[in-house]
Amino acid sequence: MNRAPGRAWRRAGAVALLALTASPRALARDGPSEDELFGGTSPAPAESPNTGPAAEKPASDDGSARSPADAGTPVAPAADDREAQILGGGGTPMPLQEAAPSDPLQIGGQLYLRSQSTALEGQPPRNWSFNTPFLLDVYFDARPNERVRAYALGRMSFDSTLPSGTIGSGSTAVGGTAGSPSLDALFRPQSGSPRVTLDQLWLRFDIAHRVFVTAGKLHARWGTGRFWAPTDYLHVRRRNPLDVFDARSGTTMLKLHVPIEAKAWNFYGYAITEGTEATSTVDRVAAAARAEFVFGSAELGLGALFQRHRAPKLGADLSMGIGDFDVYGEFALRDGGEIDRVQFAPNAVVPPFGEPPSWETPAQTAVRELEQVVDTYYPVHRSNGIKEQVVGGFSYSHKYNDSDTFTLGGEYFYNGLGHRTTWSYPGLMLPHSFELADAVTFYYLGKHYAAIFLALPAPYSLDAHSFTLTTLGNLSDRSFITRLDYSFLMLTHLRLEAFASARYGNESGEFRLGVSTVGLGGYNFSRAPAIADFGAALRLSI
Repeated sequence: MNRAPGRAWRRAGAVALLALTASPRALARDGPSEDELFGGTSPAPAESPNTGPAAEKPASDDGSARSPADAGTPVAPAADDREAQILGGGGTPMPLQEAAPSDPLQIGGQLYLRSQSTALEGQPPRNWSFNTPFLLDVYFDARPNERVRAYALGRMSFDSTLPSGTIGSGSTAVGGTAGSPSLDALFRPQSGSPRVTLDQLWLRFDIAHRVFVTAGKLHARWGTGRFWAPTDYLHVRRRNPLDVFDARSGTTMLKLHVPIEAKAWNFYGYAITEGTEATSTVDRVAAAARAEFVFGSAELGLGALFQRHRAPKLGADLSMGIGDFDVYGEFALRDGGEIDRVQFAPNAVVPPFGEPPSWETPAQTAVRELEQVVDTYYPVHRSNGIKEQVVGGFSYSHKYNDSDTFTLGGEYFYNGLGHRTTWSYPGLMLPHSFELADAVTFYYLGKHYAAIFLALPAPYSLDAHSFTLTTLGNLSDRSFITRLDYSFLMLTHLRLEAFASARYGNESGEFRLGVSTVGLGGYNFSRAPAIADFGAALRLSI
């Protein structure tokens, strides 16, 4: 039998095995670079980390220095080195990996200690409401290279004035930290126990330097309004325009960003898995798209939110500079049939309550009967058709000294989903036997709003002081609130904040929220109107 072909195959196999066991570094030089794979430009060769005096005696695995003779002798890679090469760790970048910075992880946060009070008409100071909504933020910001970033922010809130159980008074119309509260928050049971929430948790990277991907729980705000933001569809809750900072939690989504740098245009796509209702099936995932265009000094944004079984939410916003003025506006379209509204039925007849179940406590029976009364006197209904919301505003900045500037601005908001009168307000405050769909919140209760503000950051020699004066008005019910915010940088990273606000106008309007005695089937409900708010805080940010 001729064995020559067998020897030839064995010789070829040996050559192939020798090629496969060659130096990984040599093979890496022959392979494509990251930029070749992803379409980027090749960077200039980086300086080797093993150059200079520190490289004259390379460290061995046990930390001791090798001799010059040892440095020239090939050494088999240790298990840890081999694992680092496979998993991408270690000091030598693998193919498709960019060099990591010397400090890839940053840790910081803020401690916010606050106290605030609301005065009601006819009440002595000792009976004013009082609460202490403390807040702690801690974040981790990891940037292993310029193309990858991971971010996490956890938040703990605590109010020592509330009991640790599930009873307590709700928040007031101003001073909230988690967005604009709904009206029923005034009477909703609250807990003073520490509450931990996840504000942000996301991972960001790019594909071929052209598509930028962000996945996780993040903030994505649409719109240009300073006080009202009807097109801010990607947040679950409305922003409180009087909050010093936006403390709403982010929304879980997948975000794709494609910029057109030559024209300064941006295109976004979103898949949103978090909302007011559970996303238990794939068809409950919402989709959104937004495009931003720049034309000279004008910026135009167009966006839409889509979800199965719900009408699309459409929005557009525009901002531009005209002389010394910055003007802006936004326009939103929503289906009014998806929002629960209430109306007052003074001649309603409450059906008999019947015998309570044996397992129900007297307190539970009282709550259930009150909910039945509220359902009867304030029945829920929905309007038909598309409703529009429009915001228009301006700001003007003027330099009145060498290094001092003030900013003056105003804003108008038309809310097609708002109420014209105050008759239904008690029906939004008192509890119903079910959760209202997309319950109305403060600052979105009326049909017509207006605001004006004056900001004085560090005036004249008061470099550590800032002042902001703001007036908001619900023009539909003719109630108003004027608030002065003060900030003082006491020490490095430590800031003192304080505010005082006056409420005036219609006693039953939104910003006073007084209720004359209303008889509801044996239940009498009343509330004294608010006249002022006060608050002070210490904020340490690092």
